[in-house]
Amino acid sequence: MKESERESLFEKMDITKYPVKKLVAIPLIILLISLVVLTYTQLSIDSPVRLGMDFKGGTWVKIGTDETREELTTKFAAYSVTLVGETGVGNEKRMEFALTSGSQEYDLLIEMLNEEYGAGTYGIESISPLFGKQYQTQALRALIIAFILMAIVVFVVFRTVIPPLAVIFAAFSDIVIAVACMDVIGMELSLGTVAALLMLIGYSVDSNILLTTNLLRKKGDLNDKVRNAMKTGITMTSTTLSAVFAMFLVSSSIHLLSAHFAPIPMLREISIVLLFGLTMDLMNTWLLNAGILRWYMEKKERKKYKRGVKRGVEKVKVRKKELHYN
Repeated sequence: MKESERESLFEKMDITKYPVKKLVAIPLIILLISLVVLTYTQLSIDSPVRLGMDFKGGTWVKIGTDETREELTTKFAAYSVTLVGETGVGNEKRMEFALTSGSQEYDLLIEMLNEEYGAGTYGIESISPLFGKQYQTQALRALIIAFILMAIVVFVVFRTVIPPLAVIFAAFSDIVIAVACMDVIGMELSLGTVAALLMLIGYSVDSNILLTTNLLRKKGDLNDKVRNAMKTGITMTSTTLSAVFAMFLVSSSIHLLSAHFAPIPMLREISIVLLFGLTMDLMNTWLLNAGILRWYMEKKERKKYKRGVKRGVEKVKVRKKELHYN
């Protein structure tokens, strides 16, 4: 993109032309819709997000077969099959079951696999629901600790109240909206998606601190500072989005290039969550956080102006008294 075209694009995206209330209203409405989605999911499945096998336990089986997904789903319907998909390696299929080792149903599944395909021709692994609960606790703890540490750093850096709260709220909104998008497309929470959510906190804080530092620490016209920060911030996030999109394409379609390659589900899940989150971060940073900071700075300037006027009036009164006595 040419420099003139880039400048023209940023001119069209100039958020300083709009009132603060309109800027803040859009991300708040989307956040509210996302909370409704999470609430509906919580009431539907007793969890705000669909849990993958990593967190709820279960058994997966990998087996080489020419049978279709529909045929395998019908064939293993009696064994609580929850997912049938291709791994991308030849004709290998992956099946997930809502059962664990030690149960009678698990033993019957092993017998059927041995009878139908032969012992040693398939891969099988089971995760206990107890370990799944532990993973849930650890994942939640990691997110909470990340937020707490992020909040501490932000408060220490800016040593005030409103700007750090705006940064934290924007990061919280990124996470909530990203998880709601996962619910909408039916994506399950896995170790990969938890890693993506943790990465999203870092990306969110990065762009928001850039904005906050420019507005609080640099001198000059408020609108000019917002525009300059926006140019840098959008360029940074767009570069990251391009890299993440490339990762999504490679992890999703590399198996189409050669039978020797296989899709990479974990990288695909991470890239999808980051695409959702980074897109929402653009909105939360440059509409929500920028709107809050503009309101904060304008209010601060008004108070400073009123104090200056008041001091000026008091000086005039003192001067008049001095002249009167003289």
